[in-house]
Amino acid sequence: MKDRLEDLSALADAAPEHDVDDLLELLSAREIRITLAYLYDHPNATIDELAAAVTGTAAAEDGRIGGESEYERAYVYLHHSILPRLQDHGLIAFDPADGSVEEVDVPPAVYDFLGVGE
Repeated sequence: MKDRLEDLSALADAAPEHDVDDLLELLSAREIRITLAYLYDHPNATIDELAAAVTGTAAAEDGRIGGESEYERAYVYLHHSILPRLQDHGLIAFDPADGSVEEVDVPPAVYDFLGVGE
């Protein structure tokens, strides 16, 4: 438990421009964690790529194969909920017209917290 508390403290200290409770609320959604992890390696992506990543990662974590209907649900959820929320927090730029997504200001502490890049 102490390591998680240290992680939270590091997150709060390293990203003072973001409220740690807001960040934790965001990070509680698996789709957001998958999206941010994908954007770590692909800072310029499309909603299609992200929907495929969310579908594939979620399916693999659950030990199954994702299908077309799951991809479509992921796409809609990203378009109407996940990406606008991340944009509202200033972490990404999302253009719904062309489906482009760009990572713009994800604090390195968020990636560290997610264990991305280790």
